[in-house]
This record gives sequence, C-alpha cells and structure tokens, in this order.
Amino acid sequence: MAIVFRAAVEEADIETSIFHVSDGEQALDCLRRGTIRRDLVFLDLNMPRVDGWQVLTAMRADENLRAIPVVVLSTSFREMDKDRAYRLGAMHYITKPFSFEALVIAVKSVYRNLLATRSASAGAKM
Repeated sequence: MAIVFRAAVEEADIETSIFHVSDGEQALDCLRRGTIRRDLVFLDLNMPRVDGWQVLTAMRADENLRAIPVVVLSTSFREMDKDRAYRLGAMHYITKPFSFEALVIAVKSVYRNLLATRSASAGAKM
C-alpha cells in the first residue's frame, strides 16, 4: 500500500515528504518524538501492534499531536466506522480498496482541503 500511496502522491503532483511506518506503535513514537514532519497523517486502521483507532485516540489526547490533520484509510464501508473516525477527529475517511485513479483524486482533494483550511486559519488570525 505504501508504494501505491507514494505513486498516487507523485501522480497528484504534490511536493511533500512521505514517511512510512510499519505499525501503530512506531507511528506514535515518531510523532511524539517529532522525528517526522507532522503536517498530515494518512492512517491505516488495520496496523499491527497498535491499531489505527488507538493511534487516532492517542493523537487526539496528546496536546502536541491533536491538531495534526488525520485521513483514515480503511477497508470498512460501515457507517459506524466512518462516524467513529469523524467523532475521534479524523479530517477524512477513505475506503479501500480503491482504484489508483480514485486514490489520486482523493489525495488531491485532501491536500486541497488542507491548504484551504490553512489559508482560512491564517486569514482569521490577521
């Protein structure tokens, strides 16, 4: 999935750094230590050791991590899972499997929304 995601970001023509971790425990450790850029997290709910639900919950409980936008990637089409993700503070919920083209469109949309949100926040602070 990481290779496909990286290719989709490149196809979407988005210049960014992508940092991939193998499990939720590593994700939380890297986020908490600040060893990776923390502008946006694409979070798979089905990670080993510490699942995505636990990562999202921990991020929202940590004052240093709670403002980081999170996009949930899941195989679940269940409305209750989507609702839970949004209730826990996810910015978007993307259901997989999806086509490569659909992933490129979703990535473009997420980045466009993120930029719009940041622009609106910067304008409100002026």
